[in-house]
Amino acid sequence: MKPPSARPLLMKFIAMGLTPAETRARARLLMRRAVLSHAGRDRSEDPEAELNRIEAALRRIDEGRYGVCDECGEPIGAQVLLANPASPVCSGCAAKERHTSA
Repeated sequence: MKPPSARPLLMKFIAMGLTPAETRARARLLMRRAVLSHAGRDRSEDPEAELNRIEAALRRIDEGRYGVCDECGEPIGAQVLLANPASPVCSGCAAKERHTSA
């Protein structure tokens, strides 16, 4: 059986007024959420914590704040968002956070 196409969902997001980047991020986050909701507890990362990060990213998209660092207000780089679409902070603030917690 052929899996359903993501195209109708992507077209819906575009019709909602989301930018192409927000559309791609939303689709990736929703797919990741679906996978995690069915994941077992044997994963190294806590699925509940990742689901919470995904939900927060989806809220930022809905509020028009996606891609803006929660810490400094600067844009989050495309490479950071491609690697982790749920990231709430830019690479500079993430580095500061890692340095502070070390």
